Amino acid sequence: MSEAGVTIEQEIAQLEKQLQEKKANLEQQPEQKESPPDKEILREVVGEKIQQNAPAYIPKPAPQTQTDDTGSIPAELKDKIQELVNLVFQNSLDQGIKQAIKSDNPALIDAFHDVLVDQLYDALLERKKLESVK
Repeated sequence: MSEAGVTIEQEIAQLEKQLQEKKANLEQQPEQKESPPDKEILREVVGEKIQQNAPAYIPKPAPQTQTDDTGSIPAELKDKIQELVNLVFQNSLDQGIKQAIKSDNPALIDAFHDVLVDQLYDALLERKKLESVK
């Protein structure tokens, strides 16, 4: 298995690097007046990672108001999404994404994307790699 040697710590470090690169690229664009929030950039990075495994997947824009990770997720998907997120944090991001794609359920993949971004964002905040948006 190719990702056997990769830990979630290494993957989070890779996401940090991709996030910083994307921010730097956005800041260099002259038409860009204000850089989007870090969480939105992280959402794009994770969405791109999902698209690598499922080219047909088109991430939906982030919900404008989020009260918690699972507020708008149908009850029947919550357990499955949590299993997938746990798989990401226990094994690897690629394994979690591949399992989500195997479901062939666009609603599950979208909800997984939303919850995963929230939890990765929280992990980056804990590591003090990002500043909280007020």
